[in-house]
Order: sequence, then C-alpha cells, then structure tokens
Amino acid sequence: MQTTPEIEAVLAKPLHAVAGFNRPGHPPQLSVVWFDWDGTTFRLSTLRTRLKYRLFTRDPHLSLLINDHETLTYVAAVGEAHEEGGHAELAKRLFARYLPGQDPGDNPADPDRVVLALTPERLTSGS
Repeated sequence: MQTTPEIEAVLAKPLHAVAGFNRPGHPPQLSVVWFDWDGTTFRLSTLRTRLKYRLFTRDPHLSLLINDHETLTYVAAVGEAHEEGGHAELAKRLFARYLPGQDPGDNPADPDRVVLALTPERLTSGS
C-alpha cells in the first residue's frame, strides 16, 4: 500500500491509536493501544484474556484511528488482522517508542501476550 509523506510523518510519532473491534449486534469495542508501524504493517500487543482478543478471534476485521492533535491530522487504517509471533521483539520496539530508556521487563515473552498485525487494505488521512 502506498503512503504519503504526511501519513508517514504522523505514523512516525509516538501517538496512541484507537483500535475498533467488531461486536456482533453491538457498536464496535474501542480500545486505546500502542502501535508499531514498519511502513506496511501495524502491530499491536494484547493479552489473550482481553475482550479485544476475543472479538478479534471472532472477526479479524480491525479499524485503527491515529490522531495527531498538534497538526490536526488523522490517519485511519482498515483491514483484516492476523496473529503473529515475535512479541518479545515488539515489546522492545514499543517501549523504545513510547517509554524511551525504560526496560520492557523481565518477561516480554509472556505466553498470554499476542501480536495482532494489520496490513491495511485502506489507509486514509485528513484534517
């Protein structure tokens, strides 16, 4: 998926994303999350015991909204997510991005933690 310099500038900042997970017969469940963006794929960390993980296992469609309040610009991403390994590496990247200088702890490979990966089908921005 092609991005623009404006989208990449927003996604390079340590902003929070709001993740929307589908709930059958109800409004989406929204959750504020940290994210990692490698230029093509968003990666999020969650626990298997969280509602967002249970909703993901029922319906892998995911929406993300990242709002840059300084520039009044947002980026929206939608698509079908999948689960992947590599949580320990993701934890290190997330801590470096959001809490520079802090250690993710002794157990970043917690077996209850999972990585949800979203390569967006659609990526838009606006103000």
